[in-house]
Amino acid sequence: MIADEHAAGSGARVRALLPDVGLALGVFVALNVVGRLIAGPRFDATGAWISLPGGTGAAVFKAMLAATLIARGLGPLRRGWVRAAGVVCLLAVAAAAAWDTLVYFALLIEGRIATPLPLPGSALVLPLSLALASSAGRPGPARTWSWGQVVRSLATAAGVALALPLVLMLTFGPTRYAREADAIVVFGARVYSDGRPSLALADRVDEGIRLYHAGLAPTVIMSGAIDEDHGVSEPVAMQARAIAAGVPAEAIVLDELGVDTAATVAVTSEWLQQRGARRVLAVSHYYHEPRVKLLFQRAGMLAYTVPARMSRRLLKEPWFIGREVLAYYAAWLAPLLPGR
Repeated sequence: MIADEHAAGSGARVRALLPDVGLALGVFVALNVVGRLIAGPRFDATGAWISLPGGTGAAVFKAMLAATLIARGLGPLRRGWVRAAGVVCLLAVAAAAAWDTLVYFALLIEGRIATPLPLPGSALVLPLSLALASSAGRPGPARTWSWGQVVRSLATAAGVALALPLVLMLTFGPTRYAREADAIVVFGARVYSDGRPSLALADRVDEGIRLYHAGLAPTVIMSGAIDEDHGVSEPVAMQARAIAAGVPAEAIVLDELGVDTAATVAVTSEWLQQRGARRVLAVSHYYHEPRVKLLFQRAGMLAYTVPARMSRRLLKEPWFIGREVLAYYAAWLAPLLPGR
């Protein structure tokens, strides 16, 4: 009996959070819709969580979805037809998530992708969208907005904002989409004053070497910067390691303008597009891959992400993950900022 009461209480608390979760997600979807109108279709990042058809129809659907989630977050949907429309929108999201999940596992079974954690983000979107549909379909009393409720809603919104990129890092990030492409782009990392690559850089270069030897691309682009403190070039150090591992020097292209992720994507995308190339294998660490994918997509490149296999866990890995949450949002919102 006590266990039943505890379970019922936990369920009630979860249901009480759903409107706030939906409100936060509605704002996120709305920002994507507005960003699409301002910066163009490539701004929209919702495809990282769920695949929907492109075009104006999809944008209208997302606007309806955002309106439903925001309205339900502010209070119950009063009119029956509004509740019905909201439920239909959320059930459509659930159907798309179910389809994405089936496709993911089909690719996994066929061996076209590989991952240490067989859990796509769509498998999380599916139950959440069903729960939100149930919440949207229930009438109820108006919400009372005390200061305590406002604080709880803001805390929930912060949790959702933190969870969105983390879900991508832990589901999409570790998944290997290795396949034939026009080039392999290896993202730089720290190099020491004696020219030795850091552990993170060595792991990334070694992954690029494996992809080249597997015959998946004819060119390896080593992208990074020249260290401001000691003047050693990351790409030169990366090149030396690759040549020592049997990659021909003529197959390696150096990009010393890759001072950050956005610069690497911009420079390598322009270089490849000038040569008629559109498909890249993007090599970095798993927590970095969602942002890499986002930026390559906006540059008009088809990027297949391949996370570097880590020879051991990085000491600063938690710090890198936390920093990447902020970096992901900065990259996502960059086209809307003045002067961009």
